[in-house]
Amino acid sequence: MSDILQYTSLDEIESKISHCNDYFYRKQREVKSTKRDLEFRSNCLKKLYYAIKENEEALVLAMHNDFHRSRQESLALELIPLYNDVLDMISRLPQWIKPKKVKDYSPVYAFGTTKIEKIPRGTALVISPSNFPVYLALGPVAAAISAGNTVVLKPSENTPSTAKIIEKILLDAELPQGLIEIVQGGVTETTKLIKSPKFDIFFYTGSTKVGSIVAQEAAKHLIPCVLELGGKSPFFITENSQSSKFKMDVLIKRLFFGGFGSAGQICVAPDYVLIHESKYNEFVVASKKVLDKFYSGHIAEYTAMISMAAYDKMNTRLKSTRADLYQPSSLKASDPATSDKVSARVIVPTLAFDCDWDDPLMQEENFGPVLPIVKYNDLDDLLDKVIRYHDTPLVQYIFSDSKPEIDHILRRVRSGGCVINDTIVHVAMQNAPFGGIGKSGYGNYHGIYGFNAFTHERTIFKQAFWMDFLLSMRYPPYSEQKSKLIQMTTEQKPWFDKDGRTFIFKNIKFLIAIFVAILSITYYFIV
Repeated sequence: MSDILQYTSLDEIESKISHCNDYFYRKQREVKSTKRDLEFRSNCLKKLYYAIKENEEALVLAMHNDFHRSRQESLALELIPLYNDVLDMISRLPQWIKPKKVKDYSPVYAFGTTKIEKIPRGTALVISPSNFPVYLALGPVAAAISAGNTVVLKPSENTPSTAKIIEKILLDAELPQGLIEIVQGGVTETTKLIKSPKFDIFFYTGSTKVGSIVAQEAAKHLIPCVLELGGKSPFFITENSQSSKFKMDVLIKRLFFGGFGSAGQICVAPDYVLIHESKYNEFVVASKKVLDKFYSGHIAEYTAMISMAAYDKMNTRLKSTRADLYQPSSLKASDPATSDKVSARVIVPTLAFDCDWDDPLMQEENFGPVLPIVKYNDLDDLLDKVIRYHDTPLVQYIFSDSKPEIDHILRRVRSGGCVINDTIVHVAMQNAPFGGIGKSGYGNYHGIYGFNAFTHERTIFKQAFWMDFLLSMRYPPYSEQKSKLIQMTTEQKPWFDKDGRTFIFKNIKFLIAIFVAILSITYYFIV
């Protein structure tokens, strides 16, 4: 398969955006009921699901062609979670799309009806990264479609083979023209997209640096964003993690699964290890054994860095680090003369022992198969450093058997998510939100949260005409008596005194509301 990607012309980009805009408004006009809208969205998701499934082998081969990822990793980390997400959307969309009825016990609203409906935002721009070129492209696209939007998708130019298969998938799905448009290209094409005022939401996955640029462009046109970024995610091995050979081996296997999977090019990969000094020597011995067991043969068999720029960046850090490096003893280097250009980008899984906070490996997210390991002796001093240097990571990993200790870490270190005694598995959860905080992004998605990200919650309140005899106090002419009655009717009363002590009658607000309603009726008949 040729890895040459045909970029979309700048003029065509404008046309594709307009197609999506036009189709959105046409669809809103033609779909006359919630039932028909549900059927339309569900059918589109079903077509998309089968188009992806029928191109499974092509996707696996494309990702191998782009960055040598194994079939097992592509299936387990990317395609299976995507299938499950789309099927979950189809299954639960009838519940998600229903308006939610709410009650307010103020006399003003008590006899009206209130519902919250979730309406599509309009046309969404989805910009996906190269590390998970299928899941992080088509997952948000499916969520946007489930919410009733049209979508312009910009896949990564760093995975050209995969980008072309994604384009084929969208054609194979035979969706209405204008529902999903794809733009192929690099920085110039992406810049053209994010400068357009014709989008209603941006969904960007990638680096913090570019995410900031996307957010600034969106702000110029008041376009809301979901930013799924990264950060330096810590992996804590605390003093209170139980010592046993079995548990230490399992801990290390789980660390390597998250840290070295897909060559460490995972936004939620554990980026550095923070280990209590009492566990350090045991960890060093055990981690070397597991690394040797996990990785053998030729390095060309493993996932490569996504580009030569990424390879050079990681290689430069490895050459400049002061840490004690350890790499698998039985892993054989490939012959440069016979290696293809992709396998030449492979970085050997590396442990960097005795790292310190000012080491080149500790300055920013490594995004590669290298794990710096830092010793500590005082937890609060350690947490001070985490907060000072790498606050608000996308996730933090804690290996500890002490609930108070875990709770203390969670209170002090803000993070997008947390996994205790495992790594990265939370990403595929369908019933929990996934997203960052601070520099690791904002907004979240997956399951209902993805549906919510691409919708606007609109409150609809309907008042009964007969209620006017209760509400007549709001009309001119104004009077002191009316003002007092409005205050009695609408102002809530505290259920606690100035010292925070709760009144005996916890339901006093409800009782007051009933009393005021009676007063209002009396007032109406008197006046």
